[in-house]
Amino acid sequence: MSGAIAALAIALGAWPLAAQQAPALPFALKAIGPGVYAAIDGPKGEAGSNAGFVIGDDGVLVVDSFYNEAATKALIGEIHRLTPLPIRYVVNTHYHIDHTGGDAVLREAGAIIVAHKNERGWVRTENAHLFGERVTPALQARIAALALPDVTTDAPLTIWLGQRKVEVQPVLGHTGGDLAVRVPDAHVLFAGDLLWRHVSPNIIDGNVAEWIATADAMATDAGVTSFVPGHGDVATAADVKDFAGYLRDLRALVAKERKAGLSGAALVTAALPEFKQKHGDWEAFGYFAPKELGFMDDELAGKKRRPVPVGE
Repeated sequence: MSGAIAALAIALGAWPLAAQQAPALPFALKAIGPGVYAAIDGPKGEAGSNAGFVIGDDGVLVVDSFYNEAATKALIGEIHRLTPLPIRYVVNTHYHIDHTGGDAVLREAGAIIVAHKNERGWVRTENAHLFGERVTPALQARIAALALPDVTTDAPLTIWLGQRKVEVQPVLGHTGGDLAVRVPDAHVLFAGDLLWRHVSPNIIDGNVAEWIATADAMATDAGVTSFVPGHGDVATAADVKDFAGYLRDLRALVAKERKAGLSGAALVTAALPEFKQKHGDWEAFGYFAPKELGFMDDELAGKKRRPVPVGE
């Protein structure tokens, strides 16, 4: 069929080519190792965060589940397109809803939900505070119905996918309940929100001193060549060093203004221009930077609110 005839057929509805084309994914799927994929949130933020998966000999392990369930379903579709193996696990890197919002969908697809032990006590109780005054009754109801994890840990955990080894490691910094997921044979580390590649981070729950130490350790980890951040594109060790530098600058600038006697809104106003000069080109800087300065001030003052572990 010639181009002109095809165009006419489409216009007349006789050849619905457009209907045959798959809808665009809300994320970019990137192969970053043999059987290891990163799902990077698209430019419109439709997925809400990054995720990924590992294909082993006898099943698939997913890392994080996005905010939007439609994106989770699209991820499941991509997994089934690539392999007939069952989805056996989803590992949450932390409790925030933009990384756990699709857990129930993955459970329906056959996955066991693995998380830090603190997540089970936080996922339905702490997510609302991330939204502040923007939380709605509908969002509150969704948070209250989030899936609880099936397996929890605060110690290193090995998951075997046949002969393929996946290491789940508790780490400090972002929430007090974070897990990193390492695929040793592919030299890949799924870092969750312990790493934001050229994106200003949400530090609402963080301990920045611990976070800097974690980032430094990741940047010098000779066993990893590709890092999947919670937000931003696939990263290298150089990107991890840049992120550690961002956190160091944040802490140092706030400490300097506190030493000058400033706090609260006055500190934010004084520190923001220098912070912007250093990192103003980072994505979401305009939104997160003023909040980061305020949270850092509270942290150094010893009055920052952080989630408290709940007894089992």
